[in-house]
Amino acid sequence: MRAILSGIIIVAVFSCHQRDKQCTAQITRGNLRYDFCFADLSAKYLETGDPYYLNRIAKLPATAHLVSHASYFNNDIPKSPKIELVRYLLSPIEEKKEILTHFKKNLLYAKEQIAGQDLPQQECLKYLPDNFEYSGNLFFTFGYDLGVVFSNNASVNLAHPHYLEHQHEIKYYAIHELHHAGFVALKNNMMPSLNITKYREMAELIEYYTHLEGMGTYASLALRKKENAMDTDDDYIALADSALMEEYEKEYFRIYYHFKNDPQREIEDNDWEMISVLSDDKRLWYRVGAYIAQTIDEKLDRKKLVDLISEPSENFLNTYLDIRTDTVSGKR
Repeated sequence: MRAILSGIIIVAVFSCHQRDKQCTAQITRGNLRYDFCFADLSAKYLETGDPYYLNRIAKLPATAHLVSHASYFNNDIPKSPKIELVRYLLSPIEEKKEILTHFKKNLLYAKEQIAGQDLPQQECLKYLPDNFEYSGNLFFTFGYDLGVVFSNNASVNLAHPHYLEHQHEIKYYAIHELHHAGFVALKNNMMPSLNITKYREMAELIEYYTHLEGMGTYASLALRKKENAMDTDDDYIALADSALMEEYEKEYFRIYYHFKNDPQREIEDNDWEMISVLSDDKRLWYRVGAYIAQTIDEKLDRKKLVDLISEPSENFLNTYLDIRTDTVSGKR
């Protein structure tokens, strides 16, 4: 057991309803804080309709985290002032109230079964270097994506339809997003810009996000298999289909080398359409990335897999390609 898990500090007052006190809906394990303030105050707002809670949410670190993410990726949603983002996520109130009961069940599940057991941190540390320690937050929010990472903080949206239908998916995606926070920290908090003009930059973006999303997806695979939870998420249904993954791998590398082999070429609009296959459509950098991570883990070892995080993400792909070449030539 790692040293970080031996010192457990729990702060679980959950007093967001008291107007004269700062929100303390947090559970701290080691240097990682599971922060429920955004989710708790969102529930209070939906219960009461009192705009006071919107103002409280706007001042939270979780909200600053979401604004930072939305600004960096230029998402087409309100970003300033912060309260406009909060209003956007919690509107229309009558519609959001329809999921309030399910949301509150997810919130209780996240407090007791996820943060209370420190499950995400324990699982993520299996796929990070031995000396790594978290030093940020895992925020639980309402209405912003499935989950996101920015700098050393990650978040999970407990109101997402995927979690309303499959509550246990919150657990696995908390692992996914928290691993991202460790990954980004090991990359010195550097994330590639989307403001790029050359194929070389596009290839580097593909390398980074294949590495990031592949490791995040792989980090919960063993637990999913152990708990027979491979059939409630499309990424893992795909990973269990070897014929499909063979097709995905070919398509992924066709796209990757399209950019890698012509580094000075200017990016055009249709090039971004090609990238959508990686991120949104077939989610190739999640699925192929996880397959690459699994192959490195099984054919080499876990230490090699986690050491690659600190290296240029091109090395993640090249390590896999070396394994595949050796396998074909009969060296392994």
